[in-house]
Amino acid sequence: MDKNTLMELLNSGESINSISKKTGKSLTTVRYWCKKFELKSKHQQFKEVGEKEYGEHRFCPSCKENCNIEDFYQRRGKQNSSTYCKKCTSIQTIKRTQNLKKLMVEYKGGQCEKCGYNTYIGALEFHHLNPKEKDFHPSQLKKYTFDDRVKKELDKCILVCANCHREIHSKMVVPLGFEPRIED
Repeated sequence: MDKNTLMELLNSGESINSISKKTGKSLTTVRYWCKKFELKSKHQQFKEVGEKEYGEHRFCPSCKENCNIEDFYQRRGKQNSSTYCKKCTSIQTIKRTQNLKKLMVEYKGGQCEKCGYNTYIGALEFHHLNPKEKDFHPSQLKKYTFDDRVKKELDKCILVCANCHREIHSKMVVPLGFEPRIED
């Protein structure tokens, strides 16, 4: 492979992969000649320094928009290096969380075990029968996979609507100075 041609392609910002496709040479061959001529792509140069060049905008593959560099989260210690913009990352996180809750509610029967309420999934909650056995609270999971660990914890709970959950807790502890209203 010709050193000048290779150097020209690398200086124009081409990657090793795109040079391979343009020249019809294998990726291994292009790497071999780059190493032999002591040439590096821009990506390899930034990788050595531990930085990645972004510029003022980046393309988000989820929303298919060019977003400002500040619209990307820090990832693995690198500023603005997340794959998706903050808006798309939030949307994906919400979807994964909602899907996990749907699976957990379905696993527990899909309705309040006290009154049968099943209209809105957001009003359904998990109540631990014995708080001392609680390893974690299902609604505070920092993962999105429905696995045996989640099932094991759900088996310690009952599924109740928000109203029934409050009633359960009000019978457990009566706050000082609070007199329950007794109807005649």
